[in-house]
Amino acid sequence: HSVLHCLHPSPNSHYLCPPTVKTSSHIMETLKAKAKEILTDLNEQFKDNELAKKVKKQTGIKPGILVIGAGFILALFSILVFGQEFFAKAVCFFPPAILSLAKLRSGTIDGPFWITYWLIFNIFNVIESITDYVEECIPFYHWLKLMFLVWCFHTSTKGSTHIYENIFAKFGDPVEVDDAEPMGVPSPGGQYVENEPEDEQPLEQDTNEI
Repeated sequence: HSVLHCLHPSPNSHYLCPPTVKTSSHIMETLKAKAKEILTDLNEQFKDNELAKKVKKQTGIKPGILVIGAGFILALFSILVFGQEFFAKAVCFFPPAILSLAKLRSGTIDGPFWITYWLIFNIFNVIESITDYVEECIPFYHWLKLMFLVWCFHTSTKGSTHIYENIFAKFGDPVEVDDAEPMGVPSPGGQYVENEPEDEQPLEQDTNEI
């Protein structure tokens, strides 16, 4: 009875809600708000998609629900057919690869963020290729790794940035390499595009030389 008063308090209620009830309620409200935000974004992104329009016309299902449902079915199929290890690696590889390539092509790539992510991703691969001890001793290892790597590459959390700033950036001083390739976006011909220095104006010669 007191729990109901905590979840739906009345103005004249004298019950004191335990901290755990308040925390759980706050988490649920946050998750609901985040789910609504994601659903709204998906509806906006796929509102002009022809297939989504046809499905909505025939079934009344909004594009956001359709995308989430298709993603859930695909995820369930991959887990049942290929296993949770494959599913975790696929989620942690393909979306970050697409995002990093898109950023690279647009010329707005965040070098420390993505280099740190792919370094962490490959550290997991090296450890898993050497021994099975970690997978056998840690319960739900692949799901924990999946959540951690999603936290690293997702744009709303940017865990790779936190790891870089708090760990990797503190390992020594940056080293300058004389023959290092220039940072930039490669052109179609394979050459890096750099900002060319402005042409220096030639010094005017004094015509009144003696």
